[in-house]
Amino acid sequence: LGVDIGTGGCKATVIDTQGNVIATAYKEYPSQHPHPGWSEQDPNDWIEAFIFTVKKCIDSPGVDGNSIAAIGFSASTHNAVLLDKDRNIIRPCIMWNDQRSAPQAAKLKERYGERIFNIAMQMPTATWTMPQLLWIKENDADSFNRINKILFTKDYVRHYVTGGELYTDHVDAQGSLLYDARKAEWSQELCEMIGLPLEVLPQVLKSKVIAGTVREEVSKLTGLREGTPVIAGCSDTAAEDYGAGAVRDGQIVVKMATAGNCNLITSRAKPHEKAYTYPHAVEGMWYMATGTNSSASSYRWLRDSLYRVEKELCEKEGKDVYKLMDEEAAQVPVGSRGLIFHPYILGERCPYFNAKARADFFGISMVHDKKYFARAVLEGVAFSLYDCYQVVREFGQDMAEIRLIGGGAKSPLWCQILCDIFGLPVMRPQNDDSSFGGALLAGVGVGIFNSDLEAVDKCNKIEKVYMPNMDNHKKYAKFFEIYQEVVKASTPIWEKLYEIAKE
Repeated sequence: LGVDIGTGGCKATVIDTQGNVIATAYKEYPSQHPHPGWSEQDPNDWIEAFIFTVKKCIDSPGVDGNSIAAIGFSASTHNAVLLDKDRNIIRPCIMWNDQRSAPQAAKLKERYGERIFNIAMQMPTATWTMPQLLWIKENDADSFNRINKILFTKDYVRHYVTGGELYTDHVDAQGSLLYDARKAEWSQELCEMIGLPLEVLPQVLKSKVIAGTVREEVSKLTGLREGTPVIAGCSDTAAEDYGAGAVRDGQIVVKMATAGNCNLITSRAKPHEKAYTYPHAVEGMWYMATGTNSSASSYRWLRDSLYRVEKELCEKEGKDVYKLMDEEAAQVPVGSRGLIFHPYILGERCPYFNAKARADFFGISMVHDKKYFARAVLEGVAFSLYDCYQVVREFGQDMAEIRLIGGGAKSPLWCQILCDIFGLPVMRPQNDDSSFGGALLAGVGVGIFNSDLEAVDKCNKIEKVYMPNMDNHKKYAKFFEIYQEVVKASTPIWEKLYEIAKE
């Protein structure tokens, strides 16, 4: 059983020893936004969603709670659950996408930036736990002073399931900016920078180590067998990459979901200011993660704006409007006759890290009707991920293949466009979400599979392989040069536009 405590909801997945999905369930929960840029959640909502989804899986045909061999958790990183001496939650959990601690991150970067980077392998931003804790210290001192223990999202839910000792894993620890992954220990020096006692941080386990077993109360609520082993688990990205079969040196995972990622699996950690460096769930391996803010969300924006009428008609007729959009985009030649889209509808992360960046359609002419805009969005999102890939290439690693995951990967046209732009073979796994990866990790943790490679090779099935059209790749290379030139020329204009727009 794999359970992913995502930002928007909890997903549970039961698989068999061949990697076939037997049951799955999902339940949403809300985020609170008490001020602009703030994002908080109530950890109790995670518990309710866990109980609901797991019970629904156990009640599914072909599933018996007694037959679940092990449970693996995953979740988004950075989210600190603060507990007092009685193990009660002190305050709402600040989420990874909360921006309130940007001033604290800037202060830490200015004062300790080089030292933080040398130890934690990342530069501080509002995403990381360290500046979030500093914000709490400066703005909610009572809560900060009451901290007896800190857990992260999956660890809080797992502790509810097992009771006993408080643990995290080495991947989640790395997401805090308080961990020295090279030494595999919490950093006293980093903790001292924000006045955090080292002893409030939990013991760190490897992802596949058994961290406890299902306790009686949880067994009664979910139908799980009391005593079922629960492994430590890992981050959602590590579980996702694992589930996609990316466990070998030089493999790349590209994700086209709401946001986008281009991650390199490597045996050599090479910290880079434009990438996130994490230990993988596979011992001795790392993943270097680069991310964009808007991927499939850009195509959704196009659907809701230019394709609004078609969307309503398709809904009435029970059809998929995205399929219609793809069919129209497929009629357009490579490069959309010079129409280039920059998908910065929410600013941009890698490689520009500019919250003031703005989206645009560049090169509009009389020949461009709606279908050209559809293809330009598909190409523009792929260009933004290819921009991330340029950072990944700086690691000097031989690139073997791309595993393409996320909602955008359901579009054959989009898969081929990305394949042609990257100029590399693209493999589309059958299963690619974090809960699937968590279930695989659990299987390795209790010895159902003898190794990570056995688990992945046995259970990760490739749905389709795309091969690049190198003639198209050469054409796209020319358009990509212009794509980058427009970004360079637009950067000072974004700054001016931002200042005027906020007046």
